[in-house]
Amino acid sequence: MEIKKLSMAVAGAAFIAVLTGVTAPVQAALLDFSFTTESGATGSFTLDTDTPSSSEPGIFGPGVTGISYPNAVSNFSVSAPYVNLSNVTTDFNVVPSITSDFIGFPANLGVLSGVSYPPGCITVPGFTCLFDVAVLYSGNLSELPVLSDNPLSYSRGAGIRFYNPTTQERLLTDNITNLQVVRKQPVPESGSSLNVLAFGIGGAGLLLKRKKNSNKPLAI
Repeated sequence: MEIKKLSMAVAGAAFIAVLTGVTAPVQAALLDFSFTTESGATGSFTLDTDTPSSSEPGIFGPGVTGISYPNAVSNFSVSAPYVNLSNVTTDFNVVPSITSDFIGFPANLGVLSGVSYPPGCITVPGFTCLFDVAVLYSGNLSELPVLSDNPLSYSRGAGIRFYNPTTQERLLTDNITNLQVVRKQPVPESGSSLNVLAFGIGGAGLLLKRKKNSNKPLAI
């Protein structure tokens, strides 16, 4: 009876470990963005909302600063007549002082944020970006510089905007007509559950063998 109880306990522990390994959240802070524009351009990127902000303020124009998140964006791709970019890493930014109504949207939709390219183009020595992908950020501003990991906090796309990096003059704006933001789905580790199960079964077998041997009479 004791051996049966021991076997059931170890098997149960192994089963719980497998369930834990399968259901444990992975990449919970990653958000996947995809968008289309008026000109037919398409693009996508992944934002790591756990990325710490830069110690240097982002510079978006004379007297306009914001928060930069270096290398927070991965898998950044854009396909358009004016640019073709594939799976690069770059920066994200939030500009709390530029509200939605300031850039021509209804009030209370959020503040300006988005992807800046190339990396480092909005920090010291100043704004040198070639283009950005602007979206409205409606997360809790009092929690910044910590970014929200709620897809609903990235409520609306604004546009792809191209600049003269020397004069900061805007050369082109291609308005975003559709923006989709979803939480990145966890990717289970291959074979991890089977390994845990095998470990549990092996442990049960070892304990049962020791228990059986301990009950044998000593040879004299």
